[in-house]
Amino acid sequence: MVKYVVFIKNDESKSIAKAFPKAEATHLIVQEMKKQGFRKHFVEVDAESEPEAIAKLNEHNNGYLNSLGEFSGSIVIISCVVVIMALVYLLS
Repeated sequence: MVKYVVFIKNDESKSIAKAFPKAEATHLIVQEMKKQGFRKHFVEVDAESEPEAIAKLNEHNNGYLNSLGEFSGSIVIISCVVVIMALVYLLS
């Protein structure tokens, strides 16, 4: 498997991703991608091809967003419990 460097560009309605093998991602390619509005993603992906690298990156991002959503839900529930406990304490 080859390690890919992924570049992302957020357009108005969609995200565009391009991947290059790490060995080919020279300084000139990085500068050219920045000129086109892309930014380098912090995750490097092991894959056989560019589409597979992008699919693995999307899979990684979805897992991260799911974890973040679960964490946020837990924080909201805990915050509500603390507020209710404070109201009960203050009003009794």
